[in-house]
Amino acid sequence: MSISSIEHLSNEIFYEIFDYLDGIDIYEAFSNLNSHFQQLLNSSSLLLKIKLQYLTSNQIFMKNYQQIFLHNKSQIFSINVWLSTLNDQFFTLFPIDLSFNHLKSLIIERLEPNILNSFLTNLAYLPCLSSLTINTWNCFTNLNGIYQLIFALPTLRYNKFSLNGDNSSISLPMATNNKQLSTIEHLIIDHSCKF
Repeated sequence: MSISSIEHLSNEIFYEIFDYLDGIDIYEAFSNLNSHFQQLLNSSSLLLKIKLQYLTSNQIFMKNYQQIFLHNKSQIFSINVWLSTLNDQFFTLFPIDLSFNHLKSLIIERLEPNILNSFLTNLAYLPCLSSLTINTWNCFTNLNGIYQLIFALPTLRYNKFSLNGDNSSISLPMATNNKQLSTIEHLIIDHSCKF
């Protein structure tokens, strides 16, 4: 049997191809081509990786990202964001909440320290989050609250926490009771610390 049109390939082949592409690129390339591709893009079988460099306030650019990001929350399984200094604006446009029910991996570069607590608190509601990487600036003298929020994430298996800037040693919390047990299997502390 010969295949005379790309759209006659099986859905599984397209899903395999899509595994190598960024979710934004998939939508830009295949959205609104025809009903078959539109059906593929809207399928719950398609899980998306989103890589976003939030460096611009260009309205058209942000509107396109917002459309894809917000209308496909349940299909996104990986988000990698490199933020500019507009952290508050980013999380207003792209709130990460319970509706990201397939989100497994989250990488946030250049997260502002002043929103770190509220950001980590919101992550506790994500049912599948197993990998979290955060890179922020060091303006802390004590990370007890931060690490307690990280350790409390119910499905987290991997965490890397990086601080840029001053390398003075920061105290880390110690678990003092069974309520503080964590599911984390791999913990990378990428900053100076003391116990």
